[in-house]
Amino acid sequence: MPHSLAPDQLDEILAIQLALAWAGESPGGHHPRLGWWKTDLVDPDGGGDLWSRLLPRTHQWAGLDCARRAARLVDERLRRENARADDMLTLFHFGFEVDEALDERLAHHKLEAHPPVEVLPLLQLTGAPFEREELLASLTSPNLDVAYKVVPGGRQLKARPGEGPVFQARKLACAMLTEPPAAYPLPFILVEVDRAER
Repeated sequence: MPHSLAPDQLDEILAIQLALAWAGESPGGHHPRLGWWKTDLVDPDGGGDLWSRLLPRTHQWAGLDCARRAARLVDERLRRENARADDMLTLFHFGFEVDEALDERLAHHKLEAHPPVEVLPLLQLTGAPFEREELLASLTSPNLDVAYKVVPGGRQLKARPGEGPVFQARKLACAMLTEPPAAYPLPFILVEVDRAER
């Protein structure tokens, strides 16, 4: 996997991560979402109100960042239950270098303090009631193979030669949104690594 991703590639992955982290929250009220992590950190009627008072300039980024952190914690806990956890790529775990680059990119956006929807247009969906089909449609493309096999602990997708992290992020997100179960389904791709290189 290439680790030197361009800023626009990092932005695309980050937008997908943040959108799915928001979609996985458990807000109360009339507009339920997937309920995979027990948070409500983005909506103005939930944690978004607290963030707007604490961080007036960057409150939208703060809520999305915290939802992403909640998603990453759930993802990590489930990955650690697998014997091949170190070889698994998920939407919230692309390996140290890519994950670090994504964190740095998010920190950059928070410092710039532009509204998230201006920088990452996919996040416009987070300002309206959750529509799974709309989010799924925005991520799919004709050549995107999201077929998966349900295995103990998750949904396994096949690695395809030449797939980069952006393509993989779309594929993993679509696998999450396809017939979503009550609990986070942990879509993953197993990466074959030569142990002698480690």
